Amino acid sequence: MTKPNILLISVLIAMPIMGMTMISPSLPLIKEDLNSSFSDTQMVLSIYFLFLAVGQLFAGPLSDRFGRKPLVIYGSLIFSISSLACLFSNDITILIFLRTIQGIGAAACFAVGRNIISDSFNRSEAASKMSTVTAYMVVLPILCFVFGGIFAEYFGWHSNFIALFLIGIIIYLLLKFNLKESLKVMSKDILILRILKNYKNIIKNKWFICFSIIGGMQTGMYYSMNGFMPYEYLRLGASASEFGLWFSLTSVGYIFGNLINSKYTIKIGLEKMCLYGTILSLIFIFTLIILNLIEVQSIFFLTFICLLIGFSHGFVVANAMIGAINSVSENQGASSGLMGALQVGFGGFAGYLIIYFGGADIFLISLIGILIMSTISIFSSIIANIIKKNN
Repeated sequence: MTKPNILLISVLIAMPIMGMTMISPSLPLIKEDLNSSFSDTQMVLSIYFLFLAVGQLFAGPLSDRFGRKPLVIYGSLIFSISSLACLFSNDITILIFLRTIQGIGAAACFAVGRNIISDSFNRSEAASKMSTVTAYMVVLPILCFVFGGIFAEYFGWHSNFIALFLIGIIIYLLLKFNLKESLKVMSKDILILRILKNYKNIIKNKWFICFSIIGGMQTGMYYSMNGFMPYEYLRLGASASEFGLWFSLTSVGYIFGNLINSKYTIKIGLEKMCLYGTILSLIFIFTLIILNLIEVQSIFFLTFICLLIGFSHGFVVANAMIGAINSVSENQGASSGLMGALQVGFGGFAGYLIIYFGGADIFLISLIGILIMSTISIFSSIIANIIKKNN
């Protein structure tokens, strides 16, 4: 079997995230230009995020039935066409609707891209390759956030949708002419009852539940940190642009963690790497809490600990993805879709709860919230290792 181009798959999986980070800096301009309320403007991101989660529930099983390549080709095409349509929106309701369509296209790329990796490599190799993929893909959303702000400021918010259209159409063409089908045996049917039965069987899998919880908690920690960290940086005297620069080092730590993970996962095993990563994450978060309690507060210490937290996440996220997908021998598209939906949906919801109860002004409570999530990740990792040992 011809192995997929890892860089191409990295961009494919990163594209849905780019659909969020590229648009985020444009929201104030969209609000002003379309004369919309704050809540309606936030829906431009929220609705996209929702259908990115829900769409994966259908994209996975559809790829089991019709193959991986058709799903990512049509998904990238839907993403690019809806991006172009957003360019001509003159009403916030229309823009929200088009972002819904864009989220559905992005969901196919996000869910099925992971399956292409799991189809093409054995379990340990797939975890290693996925770690490399996540290291590559984390850079692109960061660049999109930076350039999204520049494009919005100098060329208007419409320019960001032009950029997303160009990204989507280039990915579509590369997939159409370069990607080989990775699924060896396709499912016989696509009946709704069959899909529900597949999901029911997958949920019964203890390994799948463990890895989905690990991935969901780690994702929730990241989303929540993006929600409350800006306020702490501003309290310590950083400007908004300085926050973006400092906090981006969290992603740099994540990249290095992924690179180390890709080297050692095959030797050590993804279950142990998840356990090591979650333990490190707990230690670093606890350290940040102690520093806060003894009032050792500075931008340098905060950034350094955030970098280490990102580093520890690099040991976990890719392994949790592959562990969940490969926990079932059949219908791995369904397992990828369900895992992605749970990870995005549960992670985002958990992050929202932390921000809601912690609040922008209560940094310590927010830290305790992500400490609890990290602890749950450790217990799930321990259970996954016990299951592996007993099998």
